[in-house]
Amino acid sequence: MTDQVKINYVRYRNLLKGSFFVFSVFFLANCTKIKGTDIGAELLPAVDNINTFDTTFEVITTTEITPDSLVPKLGRDANGNAGQYILGHISNDPQFGKTTASIFMELKPPSFPYFFQNTADSLYIDSAVLCLRWTNTFGDSNALQTINVHRVTELLNVATAYNTNKSVRYGDLLGTKTFAPKELNDSVVLFRQTRVNQLRIKLNNSFARSLLAFDTSSRSPYFNDTIFREFFKGFALIPQTNGTSANGLMSFAMSDTSTHLRIYYRYDKLGIRDTTYRDFKFNGLYPGAGANNIQRVYNGSEAALHLGSKPSGDSLVYLQAAPGTFALLKIPGLDEFKKKKGNVMVHLAQLSMEEVNTPGKRPGLFETPEFLYMEFLDSINNAYLPFLTDAFLDGQFEPIFFGGTRKYIKDFENNVVSSYNMNITRYLQGIITRNTPNFQLKLFAPYALRYEDLLITFALNNLARGNVVLGGGNHSTKKMKIRVIYSKL
Repeated sequence: MTDQVKINYVRYRNLLKGSFFVFSVFFLANCTKIKGTDIGAELLPAVDNINTFDTTFEVITTTEITPDSLVPKLGRDANGNAGQYILGHISNDPQFGKTTASIFMELKPPSFPYFFQNTADSLYIDSAVLCLRWTNTFGDSNALQTINVHRVTELLNVATAYNTNKSVRYGDLLGTKTFAPKELNDSVVLFRQTRVNQLRIKLNNSFARSLLAFDTSSRSPYFNDTIFREFFKGFALIPQTNGTSANGLMSFAMSDTSTHLRIYYRYDKLGIRDTTYRDFKFNGLYPGAGANNIQRVYNGSEAALHLGSKPSGDSLVYLQAAPGTFALLKIPGLDEFKKKKGNVMVHLAQLSMEEVNTPGKRPGLFETPEFLYMEFLDSINNAYLPFLTDAFLDGQFEPIFFGGTRKYIKDFENNVVSSYNMNITRYLQGIITRNTPNFQLKLFAPYALRYEDLLITFALNNLARGNVVLGGGNHSTKKMKIRVIYSKL
């Protein structure tokens, strides 16, 4: 790289850093409600091939697996909310293979020292039920899932945001349940209350009885938070993966009031035996720690045949919502274009992509991501950076400008497929006018984005929700390409 190019790049980088005030949108697993539109064709000059021209650039595409260092981190936001965790098993997705998602969480009493209505030897357990507030299912809601609940055997830290590849040790089996995810959309009346959209797993009686076996003395688990955490380090919800037809992932709102351990018990009051319940919660004065482990296995899938660097590119791109896969894009034709055309005015530079229905496509079962996103790899500083001038306004990500929002179209075979467009007009203008390097691009379906140096954080897709196979740069009929409309100066 020439000294002049380096100088121009440094100026460009400094300009980007200085262009925006601080903003912070703490991310949740809930999908954000941002929407995108196509760039207005009425704003573009007419292509007359005299002053204004229309051309396309080929894109070299390869599919990669997200490294451990870049998988999502799940923590709590400034209000203490933890968003949504994913649970379940996908056993049969021919395009992308298998996925297993496990939840690890602490549920605690509302205060310490904590006590029940009576002395421990006058309490009678009815049941203990682990409850999680269900929000949605990605995949087959009819295929049975079996979830086993174990006792966590290592301490988690509530102040730590754990990666989605975090492994947590667990031991004794406390309960199990087999169900179809569609059942979670029902309501049930329990103890004169209606419970809606809730996964309920009854725990074994010995564990339930142990919760009532203590008083509030200084040696009791209910004396303070530290002793309680030593007594009980949390629940591990582990989906069964052997001999199962489970084929979906379920999302649960961890900070919802319907996510709790509910203890039903009886006690003697004035000679009369009364019945009541108590809740241990994930959110409260003493919040619980949590981790969500999501494992992807591509062996035997279509994606496995397309992973890894291919110097001449690939015909298909396999994108899976984070934590999953991403694509690396190169546009070698830009350098030759700049050399031949010199300085031009770029009116539009749009990356267009279209879904390809491969043999393993499961229509109506595994939907495509709602949003795709792209950033560029600063190879000088080895960091991924956003398209600030194309995708952000006053420090806020704006897909109405950048694109990347899923749109349904009919292809040439009259199939309904997903398509995505992205606007990188100003970025390309910078390459031509300011000698900004022609960096490699990263295309993916992120859960949330965080640029530490720029103090930018925002959410996009639901965690682990969405897969799409796109035509790559070498595809015969659905090439990924960049369309450029430009005028001579």
